[in-house]
This record gives sequence, C-alpha cells and structure tokens, in this order.
Amino acid sequence: MVVLLVVLMYIAFMIIDALMERRHRKQRELETEARHAQLLQEEPNFVAGYNLPEGFQYHRGHTWLHWVSPDEAYVGVDDFGRRLIGADATIVPPNRGSWVRQGMHAAKVKRDGHTVDLLSPVSGEVIGVNPDLRRDPSVVNHDAYGRGWLYKIKASDLHQQIANLLSGSLAQRWMEDTRDRFQRELMATTGNVIQDGGTPVEDIASQLDPAQWEHLAEEFFELKDDDHQS
Repeated sequence: MVVLLVVLMYIAFMIIDALMERRHRKQRELETEARHAQLLQEEPNFVAGYNLPEGFQYHRGHTWLHWVSPDEAYVGVDDFGRRLIGADATIVPPNRGSWVRQGMHAAKVKRDGHTVDLLSPVSGEVIGVNPDLRRDPSVVNHDAYGRGWLYKIKASDLHQQIANLLSGSLAQRWMEDTRDRFQRELMATTGNVIQDGGTPVEDIASQLDPAQWEHLAEEFFELKDDDHQS
C-alpha cells in the first residue's frame, strides 16, 4: 500500500511539473511574440529602395534574424528576398525539431517547377514553424518582417553567432551593394532592367521566366562559395 501511494504521488508530481512547464513555455512564447510585434511598429527604414528595419540582423543569403530572448529568435526573408521570391512561390520551412546550421540550406522556395534553398542565419534547433505558410504562402510577400516569418530557432550561443551577421551601417552598405549587383546580374541574364527610377518593383519574379528566376535566386539566396561569410 505504501509503495502504491509513493508511485501515485510520483506520478502526480510528474503531471504537475509537466503542466507547469507547458504553462511557462506558453508564457515565454507570448512574451517573445510581443517583443517581435513591438519591433514591427517602428517606421520602415528604406535602403537602396528596400525596407531594412533596424533591430534585425541579416544574413548575406537574404534571411533575417530577430533575437527575442537570450536563446530564441525568429527567422525570415528580407524585403529584397521576398520580392525576388515573388507572390506565387511556395516556401517550405525546415521541420520542427530539426537542426539547422548557420550559412547552410534550411528552407526551400518552389516556383514553376524550380526549387532553390534559403540559408539559415544561425545554427540551432527549429522550435516553431509559421503555420500561416501552409494556409497562405503569399504571407511572406505581404508581410515579410511580421506575419511572414518562417521559423523560430533556439540556440545557447546566439550572442556569438550574431557576430557573423550584418546590422546597422554594415547592413546598409550590403543592401546598396546588393542593389547594384542585382542590376548587373539582371542585365547579364535578361538584357533588361526592371527597376524604374531606382525603385524596385514589387514582384521581381513575375518579370522573369522560370529559368531566369532560378538562376538569379540561386545567385542571391544560395550564394557562391566566394560569397559565403559564415
């Protein structure tokens, strides 16, 4: 009888502990979402015609990271990236529970039978995936820095990894270089310039045939070996 009571008490404590942990996890999720939403209330910060919000860190493969706690962050696609992806593409994020590495393939972009990869800005465990991506793939194109986030990541060394990303004046110069490089690549690939007066078009992908899109997407998302910085 005593043994049975001990076992029942142990089970009860385990259940209570699990419920408390679930409650704390939900509270942390709400807090991180609130921090992310607060940052998005800031005015747009346009650089070279593209919105480049301050408070984010950027990978050269055009993914962003928003650090919302010491070991958790959201990951998404920047304004240049979402314009090149286009409104009709599908983004497949990594699976929840999977491990992604900084500068390595994580999510996939599918368009007109062609597939390119997006690189992860940091290494860590994927602890959440945006459910809106399945219901409405165009959410990335409509709200790249907000509802269009791709996945949430957890890593104990985020602080060290962020040192490999771009922010502030470095990010601004990088985006200016991206605009100039894209113009050159676009002319070499298609013979045309699809920007008017220096203002990027909303949906770059719609101006390209599938092969041209794949070439440019691979060039700017997957990066050549000499472009890898992390």
